[in-house]
Amino acid sequence: MTTRNRRLLIGVYLLSAALVFLYIGFPSEALRAHVTHSLSAGLPGLSVAIGDMRPALPAGIALKGVRVFHANAPLGVIDRLRIHPDLFSLWQARTHYDFDGTVGDGQVSGTAAIDTAGGRKRVSLNARLAGVLLQKLPATQSLFGNKLAGRLDGTLGVNDAGTLTGKLAVSEGRIELATPLFDQNEFTFRTAEADLSLQNRTVMVRNGRMKGNDMDAEVSGTIMLDAAQGKNALNLSGRLTPHPAFMTKVAGSLPPTLLQRRTGIAFKVSGALNSPGFSFN
Repeated sequence: MTTRNRRLLIGVYLLSAALVFLYIGFPSEALRAHVTHSLSAGLPGLSVAIGDMRPALPAGIALKGVRVFHANAPLGVIDRLRIHPDLFSLWQARTHYDFDGTVGDGQVSGTAAIDTAGGRKRVSLNARLAGVLLQKLPATQSLFGNKLAGRLDGTLGVNDAGTLTGKLAVSEGRIELATPLFDQNEFTFRTAEADLSLQNRTVMVRNGRMKGNDMDAEVSGTIMLDAAQGKNALNLSGRLTPHPAFMTKVAGSLPPTLLQRRTGIAFKVSGALNSPGFSFN
């Protein structure tokens, strides 16, 4: 064996040994606490728990079982999440990261930044969701007592001020109602979309639109996540536009005044998150 090959072999051995010792001695608990805090800071009003953490190549970390909560209620589980820092930014006040993972049999990917300039930590984030199945998310199986299914796509962003915004769309969806509407417990829809924002524990819903097989709908308003709001957490209003065939089908269960409206049926959702009230205007 030549001197060059011997040196190369020794170098490969030392590198392999270093990687093995890094993997075995990986400071997962300390780093897990740091990453958990950073992720929670990037999701205002929410908390995060991490199941497992390991180093990943190229330079980065791999997380498993990342659970997102609101008030101890599970919202969703990211089965796998890989985070890779921009190595050149590690020595700067603003550190950049790329991430990708799987959630609800779909994909999540995006970028994040942590800015510590001025002694104050600010987290910003931009994420894209693709092919996420709502029926795989805990939050959508108890949404105001109802269950949702369908394919979720969209974008989410958190700015330096801590405001979360999103534009979400659901296709080929289904909703199972805890309380029947027009004597029906289940409705299917082709598409649904809405613009959302979360600030100071208040969710604002704008431009909510649904194209259904039985009816179309529009909705907007606010959802207060602060426990102090209690019975007044929900303040949503909108308009239902049943299709003619469906109107004929449910004519016997609707007041004549509603049947005569040509501009749709106005409705309001109010009350507590766990016991919402639905009424026609």
